[in-house]
Amino acid sequence: MSRKKGTVDSESVAPATALPLIWLKAAYKFHTYAYRDPRSAFASAMGSPVVSPTTVLLGIASTLFSLGKESAAKAFLDVANNCRVVVDAPDGIIFFRVFHQLRRYETDKYDKHNPRLGLTNINQGTREYGLVEGQTIIYVGIPEDHAEAAKLALTNLGHLGTRDSMCSLIDSVANCSEPKDVVYMPPEQWKTDIHPGCTAVTLSRFKNTPVTQTLPHWWMAGGNNTEQVPYFIRGRFEGTSKGKIYRKR
Repeated sequence: MSRKKGTVDSESVAPATALPLIWLKAAYKFHTYAYRDPRSAFASAMGSPVVSPTTVLLGIASTLFSLGKESAAKAFLDVANNCRVVVDAPDGIIFFRVFHQLRRYETDKYDKHNPRLGLTNINQGTREYGLVEGQTIIYVGIPEDHAEAAKLALTNLGHLGTRDSMCSLIDSVANCSEPKDVVYMPPEQWKTDIHPGCTAVTLSRFKNTPVTQTLPHWWMAGGNNTEQVPYFIRGRFEGTSKGKIYRKR
């Protein structure tokens, strides 16, 4: 029987890091923000105030590839399952829904005799975007040999979440100690140390196995290497007639 997404797999708990980690801290200001809850469908995506560990780690690798650092990106992916991520949510986010109507060209990918080849097809859906108050701080624990490459990637990171979730680095990426006071708790932590005033969100993370390629030149979250589990973050949601509001305090 297959395991249901969103449940905690007792055999695949958080990565048991065997390598000593160097912690990096990077604060970002979002110009536009959209991050889809991993449980929601693309056509009706719900927003989350924090991104998943897989989003941060794949974002580092993607940025290295975009900078022409292919060998560094591949080497980083080899140890991604040993890395740790902590995300400190911004002060608040006002979420609102946006209607999308995407025009895509008809191709012969699935039908070599497609009579509509070259014409356009329309996909429709909704997505939650956010107006962000305050900064989002990303903490990443990385094996020492990959720290400089990760610092370069975090310095040049242009988006977190969807492609149109654009952000800018505030100040510079700095070395730091492991953050102990940020509430971004995977199940192994909140089951024994529940904090008041917190909310559970579902996030995606790598299992304790090496990350494999989904397709040639493609590494993606959502395959056998990842799992969706509930994380606790500080803050609450409020519903409104037009959307929802996240407040950290």
